[in-house]
Amino acid sequence: MLTVLSGCSLRKNTAATRKYQAFITRYNIYYNGDEHYKETLKQMETNYEDDYSQLLFAHPADARRDESAPQPSGDFTRSIEKAQKAIQLRSIKKKPAKKAGKSSDPAYKAWMKRDEYNPFLHNAWMMMGRSQYNNGDFLGAAATFYYITRHFSWLPATVTEARIWQARSYLSMGWDFEAENILEKIPEKELEANSQLRNLYNLVQSAYWSRSANPSNAIPYLEQSARSAKGSQKSRLNFMLGQLYQREGQSRKAYEAYKRSSTASSPYRTQINARIRQSEVYSGSSIEPEVKALRRMTRYDRNKDYLDQIYYAIGNLYLSRRDTANAIENYRLAAEKSTRNGIEKAIDQLALGRLYFETHRYDFAQPCYSQAVPLLPQSYPGLDSIKRRSDVLDELAVYSQNVTLNDSLLRLSEMDSVQRLKIIDRIIDDLKKAEAEEAERQRREEYLAEQQANGTQMQNTGNAASAPATFMINNDDSWYFYNTATRNAGRTEFQKRWGARKLEDDWRRRNKASFSFDEFENTEESADTEASDSLEDSDATDTSAEDSEKDAQLASDPHNREYYLRQIPSTPEEKQTAADVVQEGLYNIGLILKDQLEDYDAAAIDWDDLMKRYPDNIYRLDVYYNMYMMYARDGRHNLAEHYRALILKEFPDSKYAVAMRDPAYIDNLRRMHAEQESLYEKAYDAYLNNRNDEVHAAYRDMMHRYPLSKIMPKFMFIDALSYVTENKPEEFRSTLKELLERYPETDITPLASAYLKALAQGRKLHAGNANTRGMLWDLRLGNDSVFNENDSITFDLNPDVPQLLVLVYPTDVVNANQLLYDVAYHNFSAFVVRDFDLEQMNFGRLGLLLIKGFANFEELAHYRKVMDEEGRLTLPPEVRPVMISVENFDKLIRQGRSFEDYFRYVDSKAEEEPVTASPGLTDSSDAQVPDDRSETDDAPVDEASGTPGQDESHDTFTQPAEPATDSESSIQSE
Repeated sequence: MLTVLSGCSLRKNTAATRKYQAFITRYNIYYNGDEHYKETLKQMETNYEDDYSQLLFAHPADARRDESAPQPSGDFTRSIEKAQKAIQLRSIKKKPAKKAGKSSDPAYKAWMKRDEYNPFLHNAWMMMGRSQYNNGDFLGAAATFYYITRHFSWLPATVTEARIWQARSYLSMGWDFEAENILEKIPEKELEANSQLRNLYNLVQSAYWSRSANPSNAIPYLEQSARSAKGSQKSRLNFMLGQLYQREGQSRKAYEAYKRSSTASSPYRTQINARIRQSEVYSGSSIEPEVKALRRMTRYDRNKDYLDQIYYAIGNLYLSRRDTANAIENYRLAAEKSTRNGIEKAIDQLALGRLYFETHRYDFAQPCYSQAVPLLPQSYPGLDSIKRRSDVLDELAVYSQNVTLNDSLLRLSEMDSVQRLKIIDRIIDDLKKAEAEEAERQRREEYLAEQQANGTQMQNTGNAASAPATFMINNDDSWYFYNTATRNAGRTEFQKRWGARKLEDDWRRRNKASFSFDEFENTEESADTEASDSLEDSDATDTSAEDSEKDAQLASDPHNREYYLRQIPSTPEEKQTAADVVQEGLYNIGLILKDQLEDYDAAAIDWDDLMKRYPDNIYRLDVYYNMYMMYARDGRHNLAEHYRALILKEFPDSKYAVAMRDPAYIDNLRRMHAEQESLYEKAYDAYLNNRNDEVHAAYRDMMHRYPLSKIMPKFMFIDALSYVTENKPEEFRSTLKELLERYPETDITPLASAYLKALAQGRKLHAGNANTRGMLWDLRLGNDSVFNENDSITFDLNPDVPQLLVLVYPTDVVNANQLLYDVAYHNFSAFVVRDFDLEQMNFGRLGLLLIKGFANFEELAHYRKVMDEEGRLTLPPEVRPVMISVENFDKLIRQGRSFEDYFRYVDSKAEEEPVTASPGLTDSSDAQVPDDRSETDDAPVDEASGTPGQDESHDTFTQPAEPATDSESSIQSE
C-alpha cells in the first residue's frame, strides 16, 4: 500500500500519478466547492429582487458593479477556498521523464512545454474565476481568467470560455473597449461546437450592448439567451427583452416578451411587474377585458401591497385610449393605495403629474413631482429633466392656483343665486363626506390603538387605572409622528381630555378669525369687570358681542355658505381685480414655460387663452414679442412674421417696433449677443480715459443698433455720468430720468433714483476735472453703526504704532484668490526672516487684502519700497494700496466709516501743518489725495459713487448722498 501511495506522489509525473491526482482533485476537493457554487448561484438567481423601474441586469451578479442598484445575496468564498486548496495541493508542475525518439515530434514538444499536468485542475481554476466574479471581485476574476488563457492553451474550449468570462469581467469594471476587443476575437467554430459556450457568449453580448449607446443591438443575442435559459433566469431575460422591445417601440413583441416572463413558476413580484408593463404596451382593439382582469386582481388579499401598481396599470390602459379622466382617476388611486414609500409610488406620482402638466393643471402637477423626486434613484432615466420640471412647477403652481381660484370665483359671480348656492352646497356636502370618512378612519385607528394600549396597561397591574395612556406602547422606538400606534394613543388621550376637535389653528380659542395680544393682558381685571357689570349694560354688550362672534364664526367656517359667499367678487372693482390676477397668471405661466422649459407649444396655449379671453390686456405687447421670438427660434417663420406685423401695426412707437422695422432684426440679435459686451468695454474704457464724446457716440450707436440689449441701462448710466464732468446737469438729469422710465426694475435703478432724489433736494452737482476710476472710497466698511454724515471723526496719525497695508480692489474686476497668491509668494521670496499675516475682507463690491505685522510706519514704508522695486510684485492697476494704522482701521470698521473719511481727515491735517511721513499715504505721487478724488461740497452729488463695471451685478454700489447701509462684511483669514 505504501508503495502504491508513494508511486502517486506529486514528485513524480507518470500516467498513474496524473490519473490519481485528477481523481483526488475532482472528488475530494472540487466536488464540494462545485456543489456549493451551484447551490449559491441558484439562490442568487432566484432570490434577487430586480429593480423593474430600470433596465434589468442580464444576471444578478452584474449588479455588484453598481452600488446604487439592489445587491444580490450569496457568498462564493467557500468555492474559492476549495479551488485554491485544489491548486495548492494537487498541482503537478514536475515535467514527465523524457522519451527517446520523441524530441522532433511537435505534439510531444508541446506536451513537454505545459505548465500543468493535472488533467482536471483547469476546472478548479475556472471555478475560482467564476466565484470571484459572482462575489464582485471583477479585477481578481479577470486576472484568473487571463492566467487560464495563458497556461491552458492546449484546451481550446476552456480558453474560449475563460476569454468570454474575462470580457464579462472587463464589462463590469467599465472597460468596454477591452471587452469588445476580446469578444471580437472569439472563434466562431468554438461557439458552434459547444452550445454552453454559445449561451454564455450571447449573455455577455446582451450585457454589453444593453448598456451601450445602441441597446437595440442586444436584442438578437438576448432572444437566443432567453430561449436557452432556465428557471428565474429565463423570466429575467424575457423581461429584459420586453424592456428593449418597448424602448424600440415594438409594442406587440414587448407584450409577448412580458407575457413569457410571467409564467406560473415565476416569482409573484415578477408576474405583477410584467402585468404592469403589459398595460404600458397594450395595443389591442379593446381594453375592457384587460381592465376587468386587473380589477379582479384588486380583490385578492395577496395583492394588497401591489394595489398601487395594479391601479397604475389600469391608468396606463385608459391613457392608451386617450381617456385622461379615467387615467387620472386611477393614477390618483394608485398614489392613495401605495403602502411602500419607494420607486413604485414615485412612478405613480410621475404619471399623474405628467398628465396634470399636459392638461395645464400645474397646481395639481406640482405636488406630484415634489413627492416623486425624493423617491427616485440617481440612476433613474431622465432624472435631471424631471428635477428641472419640478423646480419650475414650484413657480408655475403659484400662478396656476391664482388663475384657477379667480376663474372659479368669477364664474360663480356670474351665476344667479340659486345656481351659486347649489354649487356651494355641493362643495359643503363633499367636505362633510370627506370629513366623515376621515373620522371613521381615525376611529378605527383609535380603536386599535386603545386595544393595544389596554394590552400594555394590563401588564402594569399596580397603577394601570390612574395612569394616562403611555406614549411608548410598543417596542417601536421610531420618532413619535412615524409611530402609528403611539400617535393614535396620543390622539385618544387628547380626546379624553379635550373632546373631538377639528384640526385647525388656535383650536382652543372661540373666535379664530381675530387675534390680539390684549387677550393675554388684564385677565383678572376683565373677570372682575364682568362680575360687576350692570344688568342693563350686560344685555346690550352681550347681544352685540354674540352677534359679532356669530358672524365671524360663519365667515370662517367652511361648512357654512357665508364662508364661500364672502369670497365671491360682487362689485365691478372686485371683478376687475380678479380678472387682473387671471391675466397676470396666464402671462407669467406662458413666460415660464417659454424661458425655463422651452415648451413653446404649452406657452402658446396659455398666451392664446389670455388673448382670447382678454384681448385688451396690458401684457399684449410682451405676448406678441415673446410669441415672435419663440416661433423665430423654433423655425416657424410664418407665425413669427404674423406677430412681428401685429407689433408694427398696434404698437408702432414701442421699443420693439423700432428695432423690428429692420428686416434683419434676427441677425442683429445674433450679432448683439456676440458684440454687446465688447462694445460696452470700449465705452467704459473711453469713460475712464475721459473721452466723453466717444461715450456719447457709443451710446447712440448702441441705441440705434441694439435698443433691446439687456445691458442698455449700463450704457445709459455711463452716458449720464459723462455729463457730470462736462458740467451739464440738465442732460445728466434727463438721461437718468429716461433710464428710470424705460428700465424701472434693473440693478442700476436704485442708484439712478438716488441721484435724482439728491438733485431734487437741492444737492449740487460737482463737475470734476476727470471721470472717476476708483469709485470705491465712499463704500462704508460695515453696516452695524448708524451715524450722522456731519459727525466729525478723529484719527491718531502716530507713526510709531502698529500699521497695516491694505490693498483695496473692486471684487468684480480683480481675482481675489490670485491677488492673495501673488502677495503671499512675494512675501515668501522677498522676506526670508519676516513673516506677514494675510487676511481677506469683503464689503459688497469692495475687497480688502490686509497685510499685517508692521510694528511702525518705518517698517511699513520699507515693505512698500521693496514691493515697488521693479520685478518684485506687479499689482493689477485696479488695486490701490492704503497705509493705515491698526487702530485707525479698526475705528473705520467699528463706526462703519469709509476710506474717504480717513483721507479727508489726513487732508485736513496736511493743510493745518506739513506732514513728512503720514501713515495715510498710498504712494509717493498721490499720497495725500488720490488722483481719482476731488474736493466736494457738503454731501455733493458726485459721479464717483457708482459707475458700473463689466459685471452685471451692481447691487453693492453706494448712493452718493448717503452712506451705504447694505454692504455686509465677510472675513476670511489666511
